[in-house]
Amino acid sequence: MRAIALLATVCLALAACGGEGSTIEPPDPPVGEPLLPDIVPAPPTDVRMARQNGRWLISFSSILVNIGEGDFILRATRNAGVWQVEQDIPYSTSGARSVAVPAQLTWGGDGHGHWHIDRVAVNRLVPLDDSGRPEPGEGLADSKVGFCFYDFSLQLEHGPPEAVYSREACGNSMDTNAIGMGLSRGWGDTYNFGLPGQSIDVTELPDGMYRLWAEADAKSWFRESRSDNNTTWVDIELSTSPRGLRTTRIAQIGPLIRPDS
Repeated sequence: MRAIALLATVCLALAACGGEGSTIEPPDPPVGEPLLPDIVPAPPTDVRMARQNGRWLISFSSILVNIGEGDFILRATRNAGVWQVEQDIPYSTSGARSVAVPAQLTWGGDGHGHWHIDRVAVNRLVPLDDSGRPEPGEGLADSKVGFCFYDFSLQLEHGPPEAVYSREACGNSMDTNAIGMGLSRGWGDTYNFGLPGQSIDVTELPDGMYRLWAEADAKSWFRESRSDNNTTWVDIELSTSPRGLRTTRIAQIGPLIRPDS
């Protein structure tokens, strides 16, 4: 019942159901109970080592999944060069409530010509001590500028069977003044390891054990049903062969995506 009501809600939120257009209209008044999203990262298990321009880089894919009851919907409009971002909270019967959020937007940055929400997901690499615990400090962070998130793949059975949100809603011009992004309940968005910014330079790091953290909404910009599941990780080992080739392997995988976790 909720899934049907939610699908009707998001169709009303988009100018064209299915995310075909780049204009997102304000939602109808909320009716029923709020259905909050819950954005969680998948452990970054797709890890590769590569040499580029004389530097060693570990590359990884980033996956965000909405395991909440409601869709994750952002609308942004630009006035006098300043973006204002709102999150639409869907309601169980129809409509949504719009809430201003301090999210920032950036153009491009991953080889795609569209707008991104800054740092929706962040990856960091931290060394492990002799006991297998992360050492203090922030470690090294990736250079990914942001996400244009949309329904890329169905991850959970309780999501709509077909994609509702498309990357077309992220805008296709720097002159665009209204964009929208959405991630349906049960759907995920993936940024492949081959895209710009999905890497960390490990040239200067010694061989050893490290933890690659993945965190969603690190700045607590968005309304979610919970935030204690916004972080996961994989432990990796960096090593160098006698010929000077650097390699990496996954030694342990952190928390997986579970709707009831």
